[in-house]
Amino acid sequence: MARRPNWRAIRIHRSYSVDEAARALGVAKVTVRRWIASGDLPVIDNCKPMLILGDELSAFLRKRRSRKHKLHLDQCYCMKCRAPKRAALSEAELIGASGKTAMVRMLCETCTTVMHKRVSWQQVSRLSALVSLSGTHRFKHLGETNQPCVNDHCKTKV
Repeated sequence: MARRPNWRAIRIHRSYSVDEAARALGVAKVTVRRWIASGDLPVIDNCKPMLILGDELSAFLRKRRSRKHKLHLDQCYCMKCRAPKRAALSEAELIGASGKTAMVRMLCETCTTVMHKRVSWQQVSRLSALVSLSGTHRFKHLGETNQPCVNDHCKTKV
């Protein structure tokens, strides 16, 4: 996920050029120009260099920050629909992961795009009450295989 610029770095009673705004936010100048070209960020363009009012830049960044979505346990964010969606047919696949989290894979109920979400192992039991889970619950440890080792020459004899 991309880093979100800190809107608190902008002084609201100051005007910024594109270069100054980019340096204050720690982003590229092209990023600030893209915000201007999209029409969401108003500028004063009757002088050189173009000036951006600090309060408008701060409000623009706060509005962009509010795009985050809180998801319920049985929802994932669909990149194609750009919205939180539930699993199609209330089915999900649990992909084991090492550590304290597991990966859940679901299909979007609208467009059937594959969606992914990380959940903690403690939430897996609550999630299984909401959707039907399939798949492995944990990866097998690499040393616990049923196959014999084919690299017998690597073993040292004592």
